[in-house]
Amino acid sequence: MSETSDLRRLLDGAALFEGVPARAKDRLAQAARRLRYAAGAPMFRRGDPGEGMILVLDGLVRLHLATAAGREMTLGLVGRGEPIGEITLIDGGPRSADATAITPVAALLLRHADVRPLIAEEPELALALLQTFAARLRRTTDQVEAVGLLPLQQRLAAALLRLSAVDPSGLVRQPQGQIAALVAASRPKVNQALAEFRARGLIEPVRAGLRLTDPAGLRDLAEQG
Repeated sequence: MSETSDLRRLLDGAALFEGVPARAKDRLAQAARRLRYAAGAPMFRRGDPGEGMILVLDGLVRLHLATAAGREMTLGLVGRGEPIGEITLIDGGPRSADATAITPVAALLLRHADVRPLIAEEPELALALLQTFAARLRRTTDQVEAVGLLPLQQRLAAALLRLSAVDPSGLVRQPQGQIAALVAASRPKVNQALAEFRARGLIEPVRAGLRLTDPAGLRDLAEQG
């Protein structure tokens, strides 16, 4: 199978491009470029040139903002089949947030210069991007609501479920400091909440990280209210 055919197959599997004509996906596949990032690697930083949209094929990415003093706020988690930086396909502007690979990430880059003319020619592609913008706005609203209104244990349960879902063995391998950044809490508070989870039989420490011993119980906790 040629590289272009393989890239076309990957685009076919992305929900973002459902309804986009085959001719448009053929051109997208010809323009796409593969990317790979190690766990913990920065994918881009706020203010970097907006080269284009990144489509995550595998792994998990954290979108976040940081102050000069080192405080951080997580805007969202992006996983398999989801895009990052899609707005740059329209305006070509700089990145509006930081993106960091939480796990090893495989992705495709679709450059603004290649895709912008195609958007003008293919209304189905323009509609797909508009739907993606709307979904991103809803997720960002949910994240801000969670940080401002939901208790730490609820936020932590949701984060543990998401992190374990992208690990092949179902473990949470991220250090507590990284988990704390994901749920917008201090490390001591996260450590205390994890201790409570262990006491309730929801998780257990293992050599490689944390195992979710009661995913249903964590899901019930994450969905409270």
